[in-house]
Amino acid sequence: MKRLLILGILIVLGGIALRGDAQERWFQADPSQPGAYYVANELVVALSEQEPNALARQAMLFIGQPTRLHPVTNSYVIRLPRGIDVESARQFLSLMPSVRYAEPNYLVSACNNPNDPRYSGQYALQRIQAPQAWGIWNPQRTVYIAIVDTGIDHHHPDLTQKMRRHADGSIYGYNAIYNVPNAWDDNGHGTHCAGIAAGHINNGVGIAGVAGWNPSNANAQQSVQLMPVKVLTAQGYGTFADVARGITWSADNGAHIISLSLGATVGSQQVADAVNYAWNRGCLIVAAAGNNGESNPFYPAFYEQVIAVAASDMNDRLTNFSQWGSWVDIAAPGLWIDSTVPGGSYEVWSGTSMACPHVAGVAGLVWSQAPSLTNQQVREILETNTDPYLPFEGRQIAPNAGRVNAFRALSAAPDSTHPIQDLTLSRQSVAGGQSLTGTVTLASPAGSGGVSVSLSTSHPNLVGLPATLTVPGGQRQASFTLTTQRVGSPTTVQVSATMNGRSRTASLTLTPSLRLRSLQVNPTTVLGGNSATGILELTEPAPAGGVVVPLNHSVSGASVSLPASVTVPQGQTRATFTIQTEPVSQTATLNLSASLNGSQIQASLTIQAPTVQMLMLSPSATIGGRTVILQVRLNGRTPSGGLWVQLGTSHSDRTLLPNTLYIPAGSSSATTQFATTRGRGVVRVTITAQYQNSSRSAVLTLRN
Repeated sequence: MKRLLILGILIVLGGIALRGDAQERWFQADPSQPGAYYVANELVVALSEQEPNALARQAMLFIGQPTRLHPVTNSYVIRLPRGIDVESARQFLSLMPSVRYAEPNYLVSACNNPNDPRYSGQYALQRIQAPQAWGIWNPQRTVYIAIVDTGIDHHHPDLTQKMRRHADGSIYGYNAIYNVPNAWDDNGHGTHCAGIAAGHINNGVGIAGVAGWNPSNANAQQSVQLMPVKVLTAQGYGTFADVARGITWSADNGAHIISLSLGATVGSQQVADAVNYAWNRGCLIVAAAGNNGESNPFYPAFYEQVIAVAASDMNDRLTNFSQWGSWVDIAAPGLWIDSTVPGGSYEVWSGTSMACPHVAGVAGLVWSQAPSLTNQQVREILETNTDPYLPFEGRQIAPNAGRVNAFRALSAAPDSTHPIQDLTLSRQSVAGGQSLTGTVTLASPAGSGGVSVSLSTSHPNLVGLPATLTVPGGQRQASFTLTTQRVGSPTTVQVSATMNGRSRTASLTLTPSLRLRSLQVNPTTVLGGNSATGILELTEPAPAGGVVVPLNHSVSGASVSLPASVTVPQGQTRATFTIQTEPVSQTATLNLSASLNGSQIQASLTIQAPTVQMLMLSPSATIGGRTVILQVRLNGRTPSGGLWVQLGTSHSDRTLLPNTLYIPAGSSSATTQFATTRGRGVVRVTITAQYQNSSRSAVLTLRN
C-alpha cells in the first residue's frame, strides 16, 4: 500500500516514466477503477488461434507497434504513439472479429507494509506448527517454488543454499521485464518472501523458513528450492504483461509452486490465461489477497485456480489491512514477519505478501513428501487442514476456511513411506537404436521375498523396457536394460519406476543416429542446358515418416534449378534429385552441401560453356572472286545474350572474312558469307572459328 501511495503521488505530480524495451512507459490512473493504474501508452491484445487474423494484425500495426508476443496466450503488448488514447484504441481493436480481448496493461505492486520495529521472534512458525511438521517430514523429491516478485538476493547466507541452480552453478531464474536470466532483487520484497517460504534452517544464522528441514535427514534442506522470477521493478511495481510472462515461464521451466505476493484491484484476461495455463500444467498457484482492508476482489488472487491468502496476526485474528470475503481461501501469518532482505540483512515486514509464502512453503513440504498428488489434491489438503481464525470486526473469509497449519497438512498427506530412493540411467543421452542400463535403488534392503517395482516410459514406441523389475531379498538395487528406437530429431523420454503408488523418474534424451554418408553428382561435368543427377546416401535406412535433408547451393555466373530439400523414404538409405542447368557463356561451378544431425557433406558440378563443334564452307573450292557460305556449329545452345565466335583466315588478301560471327541466344549454329578475290595460281586458304579455348578449321581452295 505504501508503494502504491508513493506511485499515486508521483503520477499526480506529473506522471512517471519507466524505460523498458528501450522505450518509455507512461502511467496514469484509471478513473473507472479507483486505485488502479495502467501504462498509458500500451495495450494488451490477444488474437484468436481459430480465426484468420490478418486484418487484426494490420489494425495493430495501424494503431501502434507490437513490442512483445506472449505465445502461450497469443497476446501482444502494443506500444501506442503519443496522442493515441488507450480506451479508443481498445474499442477499435475489440471490433476485429479475431481479437479475443483488448485491455489496458495494468500495473501490479508488491503487497507488503514494511514495518521499522524489528520483531525478535518468529511467532508465525509456532502458530502454523512448522517445527512439528519438520519432525515428520520425509521428502521424496525436490519441489521448486517460483517466487514471482522483485527477484531474490541469492547471495544471502540464508538463501544461497536453497536456490535452484543450473549444472554450471548459475541461478535458475528469469527476468520477465527484460527477458533475461538475471533476476537479481533490487527492491527487497522478493528476498523477504523467499526467506519466509524456504529460508535455510539450522545453519546457525538468521531466520528459519517454512520449508524446511528434518534433524534426521541431512539432505532434506535441498528438497524445496527457490526460483527467482522478476516481474516487479526496484520501485515494487510492474505490469500484468510481465506477470503473465513470469507465470508461464515458471510453468514451462519446472516450477511446482508459483508464489505471487503482488496484485492489483483490476483483473487481466492475459494473466487469467497465464494462470489457467500454469494450473493445467500441474502447478499450484498461491497469491496474496491484497492489503486494502476490503472485500473487493484483488487480482490474480481472485482467480478460481489461485489460492487467495489473507493475513493474520500472532493471535490468529485477520489483520485490519487484509482483504477478506468469500473469495479468500485461506489465512496465514502476515503481521510483523521477520525474514531476509538483500545484503545479508533481516527486517520485519507486514502484509498479505508475507502471508502468501507461508502457504507456498507448506505446499512445498506436502508436495515434496507426497509427489503423486495433483495440484488440486495439494490445494484441498492445505485448505481443509487448517486452524480456526478470528475475524476482524466481522470480516471473514470463505466458509469453513482457516489459518494454514503445516503439521496438519503434512499429516493429512498420503503415507510418505517410499522404498524407492532413486532411479538412475547409465547414460542420460543415447543415439536412437542403442541400449543402456537403468538401476532402481531402494531406501532399505528388500524383504526375503524381494520387491516388485513397476517400470514405464512416456514413449513406449521409442523405449522398450520390462514391465516389472524385482529387487532380490536383502538387496537395495536391481538393474534392467532399456532398448531404444531410431529417431529423426532429438526426443526426451521420461522413464519411471513405481511402487505403492509412488514414483521416481529419470530423463533420457534420444538423439538421431542417422547421418549423411555421401553426396554425389552424376555426371560431375555437364554442358550448360543439360541436367545432372544428385545422389544422397544415409548411413542407415530412414525411420518411419522418412527423413528430410535440406540442400544448400551456391553458383556464380550460371542459373540452376534444384529442390531445397530431399526426402529419403522410410526404409531407404538413398534418394536422388535432378539438377537442371541453363546455358552459360563461361564455365561455372555449382557447389552443393547437405546437413543432417550434425553431419555435413559437399559435392560440386562443373557447368561448361559451349564449344565450337564444326566449321563448314560451301563450296569448299571455288574460283576467286566468288562468294563462299560459312557455317559454325556449337555443341550446345548459347545463353541469353548469345555469343560471338572469332573468325580467322590464313590469306586475308584472298578472303574478305568478317572478324566475328554472332550466334543468337538459344541457338547452336549461325551462318554468314564472305567474298574472295582473284589471284594467280591455286591457293589453299585455312578458315578458323574459335570460341574461348575451342576452335575448328576448314580449307578453302581458290583457283584463278
